[in-house]
Amino acid sequence: MNPSVEEQDTLRLVVRVFTRGGDTIPGAAVRLAVLDTAGYLAIDSADQAVIGRKASPSARVVAISGNLRSNPLAIRVLAAADSVRASSATIDTLAPADTASAPLAVTLLDLHTVVGQASPLAGRPVTFTIVDPAFGSPGVATAVLTNDSLVQTATTAAGGSASVTVKRKGAVQPDSVVVLARALRATGSVIAGSPVRFVVRFQ
Repeated sequence: MNPSVEEQDTLRLVVRVFTRGGDTIPGAAVRLAVLDTAGYLAIDSADQAVIGRKASPSARVVAISGNLRSNPLAIRVLAAADSVRASSATIDTLAPADTASAPLAVTLLDLHTVVGQASPLAGRPVTFTIVDPAFGSPGVATAVLTNDSLVQTATTAAGGSASVTVKRKGAVQPDSVVVLARALRATGSVIAGSPVRFVVRFQ
């Protein structure tokens, strides 16, 4: 699979220059060049890095040192998420006979790659956390997420959705549990709409 970089994020490349005998040439001057003219990537040759500009399944880069030129390296530029939204009810109630809540789901969307269209993004992480009550650790928790912990990172599926459930644990549960779903861009910036707040009530 081709390496990838998200829009506005940076991917550093490791470039080595070899002699005919296969030995590396320390300190050899190297610059990077983009073969495509559509502006998918920008170059930072000083750091031997590329910066994602526009989503593309395959933008090509070459490394150049003197008269030497590498084979093209195809890099996928991933669309950045612009919005995270709840895609299920944000309040759920567990009846006494229920062992787990309905799925608490969010959807990640790209709002800019196709003008006027919200495109779901697959393969992106969303972190769900039980924030209230403050159990401290799964060992003392009386309600946990799908993975039997208080924090779970789920990956968005093809439709851009990721979800968890809240499960009963032990004989006595709290009146309610608050779960926050957070999503970040690759740069670390918070995606609009994050965190999404869910409340699960116990009967």
